[in-house]
Amino acid sequence: MTRLRFQLLLIVLLVVLVAAIPAARHTLGHGLVLLGGGQLSQFQQYLQSLGAWAPVVSISLMVAEAVLIPVPVTIIMVANGLVFGLWAGMLMSLAGGLAGALAAYTIGRQFGRALVERLLPAASLREADRLMAKYGAWAIVVARWIPGVPGDPVSYAAGLTRMRALMFVLLTTVGLVPANLVTAYLGVEVAGDVPFVYWLSGWLIVAAVWLGWRVLRRRCATGT
Repeated sequence: MTRLRFQLLLIVLLVVLVAAIPAARHTLGHGLVLLGGGQLSQFQQYLQSLGAWAPVVSISLMVAEAVLIPVPVTIIMVANGLVFGLWAGMLMSLAGGLAGALAAYTIGRQFGRALVERLLPAASLREADRLMAKYGAWAIVVARWIPGVPGDPVSYAAGLTRMRALMFVLLTTVGLVPANLVTAYLGVEVAGDVPFVYWLSGWLIVAAVWLGWRVLRRRCATGT
């Protein structure tokens, strides 16, 4: 457990280090300006111009969104599909989403509610607490699947409740993958229609996961 805590704290320290380097700060700052203005095509060209550094910037921006800066993370995920393609874009968004979630989880677990209350709006933290009280650990998945509900406050709340790190990573991955895949596909096919087979497959996956979740919660409730 000590080693795992060190690895999680390292993520936060790396974010702080990148922000402290002038060149890195300028690069991330320019990306934030483009995202803040909703300039998706310019952000796409910007990432492409960075070459091998593009994945680092994309992941760093997603971590920044999770822990402090309110940038539109969906635009980053769509841009990942535009720049890196379907599967690489999905994996890039998953890596960034997981890194950001782990950073938020670590802050909540290591530094407590006093700091989290300074980072999050009171309403967001109350909603995260409500979801955790209602769904338990599965709030990590639910928060990622409900439109309009940000998942990062729940990551903080999971850290505050000292959820096991492995469980947190697994549930966050389950919550992130569907959205990462859909947004990457939208990035690849932004000008075209989504084939019916993709919609059908998506609904079948969601239905299967939902039914599995209901069965699991029923078994947990009955103790069987």
